[in-house]
Amino acid sequence: MKNLSLQGEVRHAISGVEGVVYGKIVSVIRKSNRDTDGDGYINHQIEIGGPFPPSDRTPTSYILVSHGYLLGLDADDEIVWSVDLEKIVATADDEEGCEPRQLDVSHRSQWFYSASFAQETTPGESQDGGEEILMDLGGGESLHVTCLSHAGHVVSVSIDSVNELASLGQAVEGGGECIGSFENGLQCGAWSPDSEVLALVTFASDDDEDVVKSQEEGAQVPILMTMNTQYDILAEVHLEPSLVPDHHADETLHEYALCLCWRPDSSTLAVSSMDSNVNGKPLRRIRTYNRTTLQILSLSKEEDGSGRDVPNLQPVAPTWAPAGCSHYIGAIQSSRPLSAKSSRRQISMQVAFMEPNGLRHRECKIHNTTAHKSDKEEIVNVAFNIDGDLLAVTSTVTAGTTQLVTSKVQFYHRSNYHWYLKYELRYDDAVITAAKFSDDDPHKATVALAPEENLLEWREYEFRWDPSSVYYRSGAPTESSCVVAMVVDGKTLQFTPLDKALVPPPMYAASVELPAPVVEVAARPTFLNEDNSKSKIDYISLLSNGTLALISSDGTSGSIIPSFKSPALEALVDIMESQNDLASPKLALRDLTIIDANEDSITLVAIACPAAGSEHKSNDIVVEIAIASSGETVAATIVATKQLNPLPDLARSAAMDSGEGRALRLVNWVDTAYSSGARGTALVELRTGSLLEYSVGGKIAICEAGPLLEACPLLSGIYDAKNDAFSNVSTIPNDVMKTDEERRLRRMAVGLSSRYRLYCGERLLSSASSSFTVSLEHRFITHCTIGSRPQLRFVPLEVLRTFDLDDLNAALDGYEPRNVERGSRLVAVYQSKPTVVIQMPRGNLETISPRGLLLPYVMQKIQSRDFVTSMMVMRKQRVDMNLIVDLDPVEFLNNGGAEDYVKQIRNVDSINLFFVKPHRCGHNTVEVSRAVLDEETIAVRYQRIGVQGQQSENPPKLEEALSLIRSSAPQPTAQTNVLLSDTVQNAIKYLAFLADYQLIFDTACGMYDFEMAKAVARHSQLDPKIYLPMLKRWKELPHFMAKYEVDVKLKRYESALRNLVDCYREESSTEEPQENQSLISPVVDFSQCLEFIEKHELHRLGLELFKRDDPEGHRSIMLSLGERLLADRKPDESLVIFLAANPKNLEGAKRAAKASGDWRTYCACCAEAGEVMQGELISDIVEKLSTDIGTERERQANFAAAARILLDYDQNTPDALDMFLSARMWGEGRRIAYLYDRIDLVNKVVDGSVSYARTCVEDLTERASSFTIANNRYAEVIIIRRDAIKNAQDIEDNLDDSASMFSVQSTASNTSLMSSASGASLGSVASVSTVITVGAQSTFSLTGDVDTMKHKSKFNKIGRDKKKSRKKKKGGPNSRRAKPGSEKELEELIATLKHTCPTEHYAGLIVSTIEFLLQSDKVTVGKLLFEAYQDLASSVEESQTCRIDKDKARRREQESRDRKEGRLHEATEHPCEKEINSIRCLPLKDSIRSSNHGDQGRLVSHWVYSFSLSSNLIRILAPEYHQPFTIFMKSTPRYSATRTDVIGQGVEAGLQD
Repeated sequence: MKNLSLQGEVRHAISGVEGVVYGKIVSVIRKSNRDTDGDGYINHQIEIGGPFPPSDRTPTSYILVSHGYLLGLDADDEIVWSVDLEKIVATADDEEGCEPRQLDVSHRSQWFYSASFAQETTPGESQDGGEEILMDLGGGESLHVTCLSHAGHVVSVSIDSVNELASLGQAVEGGGECIGSFENGLQCGAWSPDSEVLALVTFASDDDEDVVKSQEEGAQVPILMTMNTQYDILAEVHLEPSLVPDHHADETLHEYALCLCWRPDSSTLAVSSMDSNVNGKPLRRIRTYNRTTLQILSLSKEEDGSGRDVPNLQPVAPTWAPAGCSHYIGAIQSSRPLSAKSSRRQISMQVAFMEPNGLRHRECKIHNTTAHKSDKEEIVNVAFNIDGDLLAVTSTVTAGTTQLVTSKVQFYHRSNYHWYLKYELRYDDAVITAAKFSDDDPHKATVALAPEENLLEWREYEFRWDPSSVYYRSGAPTESSCVVAMVVDGKTLQFTPLDKALVPPPMYAASVELPAPVVEVAARPTFLNEDNSKSKIDYISLLSNGTLALISSDGTSGSIIPSFKSPALEALVDIMESQNDLASPKLALRDLTIIDANEDSITLVAIACPAAGSEHKSNDIVVEIAIASSGETVAATIVATKQLNPLPDLARSAAMDSGEGRALRLVNWVDTAYSSGARGTALVELRTGSLLEYSVGGKIAICEAGPLLEACPLLSGIYDAKNDAFSNVSTIPNDVMKTDEERRLRRMAVGLSSRYRLYCGERLLSSASSSFTVSLEHRFITHCTIGSRPQLRFVPLEVLRTFDLDDLNAALDGYEPRNVERGSRLVAVYQSKPTVVIQMPRGNLETISPRGLLLPYVMQKIQSRDFVTSMMVMRKQRVDMNLIVDLDPVEFLNNGGAEDYVKQIRNVDSINLFFVKPHRCGHNTVEVSRAVLDEETIAVRYQRIGVQGQQSENPPKLEEALSLIRSSAPQPTAQTNVLLSDTVQNAIKYLAFLADYQLIFDTACGMYDFEMAKAVARHSQLDPKIYLPMLKRWKELPHFMAKYEVDVKLKRYESALRNLVDCYREESSTEEPQENQSLISPVVDFSQCLEFIEKHELHRLGLELFKRDDPEGHRSIMLSLGERLLADRKPDESLVIFLAANPKNLEGAKRAAKASGDWRTYCACCAEAGEVMQGELISDIVEKLSTDIGTERERQANFAAAARILLDYDQNTPDALDMFLSARMWGEGRRIAYLYDRIDLVNKVVDGSVSYARTCVEDLTERASSFTIANNRYAEVIIIRRDAIKNAQDIEDNLDDSASMFSVQSTASNTSLMSSASGASLGSVASVSTVITVGAQSTFSLTGDVDTMKHKSKFNKIGRDKKKSRKKKKGGPNSRRAKPGSEKELEELIATLKHTCPTEHYAGLIVSTIEFLLQSDKVTVGKLLFEAYQDLASSVEESQTCRIDKDKARRREQESRDRKEGRLHEATEHPCEKEINSIRCLPLKDSIRSSNHGDQGRLVSHWVYSFSLSSNLIRILAPEYHQPFTIFMKSTPRYSATRTDVIGQGVEAGLQD
């Protein structure tokens, strides 16, 4: 739905003087500088001659002409210097002693290429005599321009040297150097896009055998070679023999021309040549070569697999699409071979695309836009822009009768697998010599022209994409549409009525064929108090030939939509026919806008770029055109032209400097249907962001809505923002609307910049939006955001009128946004409906009704008492019906709102949907219904209202609804069943409409109302053979047994158990059984009740039912519950149940205690049962306790319990001590050894603690190393995972289907490429070709030797009995290893980091071990263990601190970079980061760790405080201790000393204690 529009034009012209012939422009090179780049929209025509005086001006652009002159121009297009390349070549020939060259026009070479590249230079490097360079481009790089000629000359010009010589007034040719000359000339050449490799094509010398053989056949052998920036040959290769083109100065294209192009990533180049002998005749082919080795990679072939060459390729340089378009090659192809016979008639052309493997894949049909069939069109150039969304095709047209040569450039865009011709630049008085897109801006292009002899002219264009061209028409007749989308496709202007049918592009509802391609479309706006039905002209199209096409909406019925009339062409008007002073010279118009219209005339304005040499050369022109119709005659007249700057009638402000007169956009006011002053005026935006108002008659004034903070190509303006015509029903309270009246502006401008920033005047509304629209009917600015979470957002105009930052933020938060797909664009917002049309990235259209528009629309309809519309919209969009009453309860219930509702809504179902809602205003259903309906109406409708009310509850109250139906049944009679009457059946049918029949039948059965169940089943799909016998049986069963069976069928097991118990008690209380009871119902006993309880796990309810009157049954249920808990692996609960039974179940309790590991209770149960604990039983218990798997703390407790059992019941001290050692309970083990007087076991305990300490030291050392390694890797992986989270949300939002023709990855699946939780690697994804590449082999064969590959059927048993060999799965230790950077690897690292730091229990064991070692005179080992733990803690702290600091620095750097580049910085954090950043080793307790002293001081402090020391140990440790410390004793004062004094005092105090 988007169209391409011209945004700006620059015209440059240079005319030569007598004696200087420049030829044609070959290329234009502009300096990449913001001050002198694209916004220099200046037009000059200057006389040039030579020699040029000394100049210190810096050139900003360089032009190479075909006769060998390189011109340097400043910002004003004045020539700074001119380098004669032929003189440089002649100078080189003189130095080599060659024959002198003649420099007249007839002997000059034809130069065909120039390109610039930056070469690094060292500071102070000199050229030409060692003088220092006066001018430096900065960055340590020197700009060089390489020029090539067909004569074989390669000349390099140093711009710095030329600038220096020009400033000194010396000959500038000294700044150039002839790199060399090829004897056989140069056919083509080009620098790679990265400016590192120069590719050249020449012919081989005559002494080569292949050349001699080829010459006999009339061909030559081309040579492809590559050079670096020092012009050293890197590689060369011979091509296939080719026919030799004849290059003349007056020719632009030759049939045998050789040409090449580079791949945008500089990895490959393509060469197009005319092979001399392909099956006996010449044929043009395209080959691709590797950049480094020049190895051939592919050859152009057809895609059908036949191996045929692509026929009829033309000698036009191919173009290589950028990366987003799958890197395909585009080449011109004709429908049939060009010959003298075929040249007499038109031949269709197309751009054939070839994949990198050489296979042709799809094409772009080139539109033939010639005026006559006899005109001959020739394609001369084709090129992609850097984004790949535009394809420029340059061609020349020769008139068949006058032989007049004209040129044109067509711009194609691909969408929905269709190539649209979006724009055409036509030049009737000039020939295009070069056309090229900008290397920096995808929407800028340069076109070089040759209008006259020795006149150089080039023009720079800038385009923009309009997201949609939509015509809004108020009060349109039924057969017309109110919202019409227009799409340009060459000569066809397509129309789609969005409010009648969403026709998916590239299809359309209707179209108008015009004589020339459409470049601009202007729709007639709706003016205040105007009858649109009388308007004749609704659209005006500007064609590429300069004429205006007047189109009306009331055309023929040639539309695919019956209710939409196809527009029709009414007239063609040429505004230049009058040839008055205002129309001469011919103007190129853009931004066509209709500002006034009536039945007989239309006034429109447009922007024009003035011709070269105009008085105000830096100012655009506003052109006012009047179109008048008189009968069948239509004439157009330019009534006024106005320069935008200077403005002598206005007070100039500081902002209106040079450049203020360059127009960026001209638009209508959006409120022309509401404001009378908007008629006859337009809003003009300048390239600086300033805003002007244009009025009929050429009047220009400053607009008070501006300026905008930056230039906004997409613009909308409101003429009178104070007009209440479109805001009198605003949902904002009136008292808020009337505050700050002085701050409300009459003018309001909303713009979207090229950097996707949305502004309202000087206020930033959104920092990232792709499109927007201003809807006055809905009082919103609707815009579509881009980013990680694209949304449709709504900014209320009332808040912007009374602007306050707090109010704006509250408004943005108060209106619910709507999530949309990434890459979506806003197309239109319906005026009369709360509907938005958006275009998906794939090109399809969708309509949505976002809440931000829907709720205000519904509220407005409710306030105006349009209940039919509001009810219909609320039902369709699922809006709560409470809004009808809750918006204004008093108005609805007391002031006639309810009566109007019932009068408008005549459908009972619709009334029910409203009445049954639980209104929050405090009125229930009956109150609201009685406020609306009279008694007679209630009698008729109340039944359905009540039924729906019960059913609409959550959960539905079907039982109450059925009870209501029964109560409303007529009086029963003896002959008929009242439940089968029409009244009841109709009510049941209505209830079945709201709920499922099966659910209603089950509900009736659950009420034990079998007659109602029969009545419900009557009209259902239930089988009578099933439900009738079932209902009959239930009627015959006893009361409780019938309820029991119904509850079982409905799976209401608790109710079934209650009824079963009641039946059991009823039978138990009956002394004598009834006759034939067994035939009616089986006898119920307790076993059946217990079986039902166990089957459905109803023990709790069973215990309640049998608690009082049946102790035996109660105990049986408890034992059953205990067994179930034990089977469910809940031994603790089972143990309680067994012991709570009366009497206790000791056997069950012992099993439960053994299963739970409760050895104390087990032993108690054994003792209570009179059993003796013997050796085998003890061994089993000890073995189970010592082998149980659990946490470290649980295992320690189990070992301690096992030791206690061995001591208490088996008196086995050694084994008990082993258990204490396994539990790391050193102190308890030592106590037991001393208690039983086993001194030998004391040493065993000490040795065990020492061994454990050494094991801990090794483990802690390994943990420190593991933590550092894992933490370093975690720092890398967490960055990858953050990027994964961000990339999963921030994949490019502006992607559309033009981004790729044959891409493997679809733009529709961009949202699923990455996920924050996926384990996919973030590495580059290799592209997979969808076709068979050159040299690939297929393994599929119908008649191969491999039997298992053949087709099998009942007649072909070959290979049937053979077993297929299955490939073994790759195993090995790395088969399950996580992919680097994946979420799985991150989880493994997190587990490693958590495991490395000791747990609280492990740290407690270390502390107890250190204490025991100190007590056992193992100070060295204790010190070693302490230091190991402290080293681990230090390593963890240092590693964590270092990683966190680096991460913070990286985040700050990234934020700074994003802010500098103008991107929105969003900090992304993984959910695990806070937990990992807090990981530290637990500190040891204060008795071990001193906060102010070293390790030795900490150990001695604890040791002196806790125990008395031997003199030998004091003598060992005292000399090593030199730091002061403080000892706190229980009954002694604080001591502070050093060395042995402290130790002595501590020992003394300890002995006293």
